Amino acid sequence: MRKTVHSLVFAGVVVMLGFFCVSQVSARTPVNEKKITPIIEATESATVAATIAPTEVVTPVPNITEPESKKMVYDPGKWNGINSVRMIVSWAINRGVASNTIVLLLLLPLIATLVSVLHYVFGLTGYGIFMPTMIAITFLATGIFGGLLLFAMILMISMLCNLLLRKFRIHFWPARAINLLFISLGTFGLMVGSSFIKLIDISQISIFPILFMILLAEEFVRTQLVKSKNEAKNLMMGTLILAITGAITMNINWVQNFVLFNPELIILLVLIINLAVGNYTGIRFSEIERFKKAIRQKNTKLN
Repeated sequence: MRKTVHSLVFAGVVVMLGFFCVSQVSARTPVNEKKITPIIEATESATVAATIAPTEVVTPVPNITEPESKKMVYDPGKWNGINSVRMIVSWAINRGVASNTIVLLLLLPLIATLVSVLHYVFGLTGYGIFMPTMIAITFLATGIFGGLLLFAMILMISMLCNLLLRKFRIHFWPARAINLLFISLGTFGLMVGSSFIKLIDISQISIFPILFMILLAEEFVRTQLVKSKNEAKNLMMGTLILAITGAITMNINWVQNFVLFNPELIILLVLIINLAVGNYTGIRFSEIERFKKAIRQKNTKLN
C-alpha cells in the first residue's frame, strides 16, 4: 500500500514537472507552434530526370495536419557526389514519400545520439536508448505537458488496478488485460476532456503515442517488482528528462530545417559523435562529486 501511495505521489510530481516545462517552453515559443515538422510537396507535373527539378517545400506550420501556407523551393542542386542524399530525398518526395516521415527518420538517430551523449558523458540514465527516443516522438505529437499528463494518468490507473486485482488472485495476463481495459477507458475520457482545453488538447493523437506511454508505465511497474522502488523512480525520471530534452530539440524550427536540407551532414555528424562517445573512457559529470576525493588524491600524486 505504501509503495502504491509513493507511486501516485511520483505521478503527481510528473504532472508538476510538465507544468514547469510548459511554462519554460511557452515563454520562448507561442502555444500554437508545437508539433512543428517541415512538409515537402512535389507538384503533380514533377518528373525524375538526370537532374531533379526543384521541389516545392512548405515552411513549418503549427500543426502538421493543417493545410500548408507559405512555400519555398527545395533545390538539391546539380549532382556533385556530396549532395547524393539530398538528391535521393528530392527524388523520394517526387515519388510520393511523406516528407514528415523523412524528417522524423533523420531526426531519430540525431535524438538517439543526444541520449547517448547525455548518458555516457553527463551520466543521465533511463530505460535504454530507444525508450527515451520513442517517448520524445510521443511528446512531439502530444506536447510535453499533454504527454506527461497522459503518462501520469496511465501510471495511476495501472498502479490502482494492480492494487485492486491483487485481492482477486488471478493470473498475470488476465490481470494485465483488465488493466489495459481501464487504461483505455481512462485515456478515452482524457481525450474527450482535453478537447475542451486548448492548452492540452490531445483529442487528435493516434494510438501509437498511447501505446508508448503504456509501455513506459509497464516498464516502471516491472522495475518495481524486479529491482526496487528507488531504481524504478530513478530510471523513470531519467527517461522523462531525456525524452523532454529530445522533444524540445526536435521542436526547434531551425533544427528541423537543418536536418531537412543537410542530410549528409547529419549522417556524418551522427557517425562521428557516436564513434567518439563509444570510445569515451572518462568520468561522467554526474559522478564527479562521488569520486571527488579519489580525483583529488590522484592529482596530488601526479603533482
